[in-house]
Amino acid sequence: MSDVIERRSSGIPGDTTGFHQAVHSPGLAALDEIAATYSLENIHQLAEAGRQVIWGGRSWESPLVFACDTIPVAHDQLWATDSRRSEATAEDHFQVPGEFCSMIKAMIGRLHADRDRHIKKVLHFGSGCEPVNAVFELARRDGYDIHTIETVSAFTPEEKRPHAVAFLVRELHRVAVWLTGRPADEDRVAEEIRRKNSVIRKVKHLVELRAVHPFYVSASRTRQIFMGSMHGYGDLDAFGAALDLLIGELEALEPLPLPPSYIPLVIAGGVGNQRILDAIEESHGVIVGWVMNGTYEYREDVPPLESLAHYVLDAQGRGDLGEAVGASVSYRRTLVEEAVRRTGARGIVSASLIGCPYASMMQQLERDHFKQIGVPLIAIDTDVHREPPTEEQITRIKAFMEMLA
Repeated sequence: MSDVIERRSSGIPGDTTGFHQAVHSPGLAALDEIAATYSLENIHQLAEAGRQVIWGGRSWESPLVFACDTIPVAHDQLWATDSRRSEATAEDHFQVPGEFCSMIKAMIGRLHADRDRHIKKVLHFGSGCEPVNAVFELARRDGYDIHTIETVSAFTPEEKRPHAVAFLVRELHRVAVWLTGRPADEDRVAEEIRRKNSVIRKVKHLVELRAVHPFYVSASRTRQIFMGSMHGYGDLDAFGAALDLLIGELEALEPLPLPPSYIPLVIAGGVGNQRILDAIEESHGVIVGWVMNGTYEYREDVPPLESLAHYVLDAQGRGDLGEAVGASVSYRRTLVEEAVRRTGARGIVSASLIGCPYASMMQQLERDHFKQIGVPLIAIDTDVHREPPTEEQITRIKAFMEMLA
């Protein structure tokens, strides 16, 4: 393994501990290769060549979408490039206020700019945030074919009644008819569920191994892996093979104690800007717990469409997937508290998008809750653009880390 990893000094005078850091990782290289195929332009080329491609459908519903021979495109690709131009289109053409959520503005501006291209179908869940619903209604005017999965909610186990599951099963059959002209092929959906569960188990195992070797896979690369657990970058088999390589590398490492000055942290939400994650690690922060979307397995003891329905309703009740499935704004703090207790983290980084009403309320509830129980928390507000974070953001992160030290 000498060509793959090296042992680095912690840089602390008198400290003889160290950590493993990847120098050349076949697993990370394979991950880069599969992620590169998931660029927006590559996906547009597939659509132009005749493949069925849709916006959305890359989350909990992806087993059904893949079973319908359809490529789901994550909404984050709408702001992957030219996000400032898309935002300007939203403000100038659609008169969206400048202070509004950058994600919403980038979505509506990009859909408008791409209205004459080949990806014309959009799938979304009806209980998503209301501004997203408005985006898709405006996209309908631009000629997009919008399909809404009608919503049903169950915030407690008692509310997950059979009629709610049956309602969602009917809605999922409607999705299959919309995509293929016929009801869902349940055998294929079941196979896709098994494939996705396999990937989810690998991601969970990898994250457990990373907790022992947190610098071998950086925080920004770990976020990339979490994103892949949702959609597999369009190829679950290739993504799973990359995970296998990376797991093998981590399992071959000898355990090393972390330097005592390194501070374990839990991250809640998606910190989209890599430089912020880098600043945390440069300030001796070690991210040992993540509260991210899509890390729970699907049931395999029920028919496949019922399994998808159970997944949605269970996600609502535990706060997973957030507004994407209509989860209560107050539920994520429970998952964050569990992660802090499980990992022994000494602080929390809570992330949200500037101007997002859902995330802003959730973040304030987390501030109040963790202040009461004595766990330090820093709230980071970001936008969807690729520019480096502001000096103020970096300074706040470093000050938070110094306080914890």
